[in-house]
Amino acid sequence: MVVPKANMDHFVPIKELKTTGKHHLAYEWSNFRYVEGVINQRKGTLSLLDPFKIKDDWFEIILPSLQLILTDKVPKSQRAKAELTLTRLGLRDHEVVIRYRRKWYEMYESNKLTLAGLREVAPLIADAVERAAENG
Repeated sequence: MVVPKANMDHFVPIKELKTTGKHHLAYEWSNFRYVEGVINQRKGTLSLLDPFKIKDDWFEIILPSLQLILTDKVPKSQRAKAELTLTRLGLRDHEVVIRYRRKWYEMYESNKLTLAGLREVAPLIADAVERAAENG
């Protein structure tokens, strides 16, 4: 199974916390996110969507391209930030991200991974598979 290399990220960068007088929050657990290394590097100091605040229906995967898109469920107040998050982090269609998705999807297609297993590692791909099955 493909497992991304991940590390801990300061969601709000330390530099930003210092400039806003909130430096005491830099090492609070509430400011850490577990993130794939390449994604973490791309984030830099931008203010992007907080993964803890994203709703399950804000994004979906399109088959067969495996691209991630916004749904109409993303609140208007969050759409620009959501779009920036997709493009800056390469979550829509960056080669590295698509490679992970493709591997998981291929494992499902070749019966090496059940739908339940796919849901564990890639829930949005599992949702896309179910939508495709419903639509014939």
